[in-house]
Amino acid sequence: MVRFTFLLLLSVTLFSCNKDEEPLLSGEKTLQSADYLIFGRYAGFCVGEECVEIFKLEDNVLSEDINDNYPDYKMPYNGNFQPLTSLKMLDTENILTQTPASIFAIQDTILGCPDCADGGGVYFEYKQGDVRRYWLIDQIKSNIPEQIHPLVDEINAIVDTINE
Repeated sequence: MVRFTFLLLLSVTLFSCNKDEEPLLSGEKTLQSADYLIFGRYAGFCVGEECVEIFKLEDNVLSEDINDNYPDYKMPYNGNFQPLTSLKMLDTENILTQTPASIFAIQDTILGCPDCADGGGVYFEYKQGDVRRYWLIDQIKSNIPEQIHPLVDEINAIVDTINE
């Protein structure tokens, strides 16, 4: 419990800087320069196909993981991604403008306590060249830095839109 409290305080301190922080990613430039983004949400105490919804954006193609495995905090997500229609690509562009640069200051892969209180979690992975980072993010906003809230909101909105 002491370690969790320390990590939570450290995260809040790291992210309590400028609220007007420039996003890490922006528009077409990032779509062309990033190798891929993987994002989605998951819930452990859930029934049905929508319990794990993980997507990959690579080379302007949006794909969905058909395995629907619960993410492991010990390693990046390893999915079996199948392309969706090109129309779905339009739903993912805002994720690029909602990713704060400060997320890269976080060394841990876990933000908050994703799915601990049966609230589910958000998965986000970024790869460009030799840089590959991933995070499992709590859905309960009081458990995560404020700068991450827009990213969580955008990922949830994209998954909702895809599932319509």
